[in-house]
Amino acid sequence: MMPAKLPWSLLAVMALLMGSTGVFPAAAGEAGRNVIVAVEGLVSCQDCASVGTWELAGSRRLPAARVGITCKDHRGRVVLYRAATTDDNGYVFAELYTTTMRGGYFDPAESCAVRLLVSLDDRCSSVTDVNGGDRGAALRYQNTTIPGQYADIDVYAAGPLAFRPAYCPPKTTPS
Repeated sequence: MMPAKLPWSLLAVMALLMGSTGVFPAAAGEAGRNVIVAVEGLVSCQDCASVGTWELAGSRRLPAARVGITCKDHRGRVVLYRAATTDDNGYVFAELYTTTMRGGYFDPAESCAVRLLVSLDDRCSSVTDVNGGDRGAALRYQNTTIPGQYADIDVYAAGPLAFRPAYCPPKTTPS
């Protein structure tokens, strides 16, 4: 008796199910682990004496600044975007609410970047490229996992990033 032919899609689904649990049990356990990826960083206002450099020594923290977090797949397509706002101390912490990034389709440290969007401080609203704030700051894995009741949070860092004043008085040299 000849075996019945199964549709191609059914065979593909069966192969995936058997492959993920039978042949690669470690991969099945990793996929079942709930992980939330979070990004943290600082946003400052660079002082006029440091404009044009990457120096942030005299800078002040910038509250209510907005940053954008963009993650792309291996083909360069945007697969995740999130905008976040800094707190009163210029600190931003944004959870990306995904479980398929780490150990899944792509690694956040290689696929995600943080960009400066806007500063609500009119005196400090020009974007700088300090640590990649204009073109996109790469993420660094902090080797920090915050255990949670329902999911663990893997923390990645970017920056520190900086805006600069829109106008700085010209530097004068004593003659």
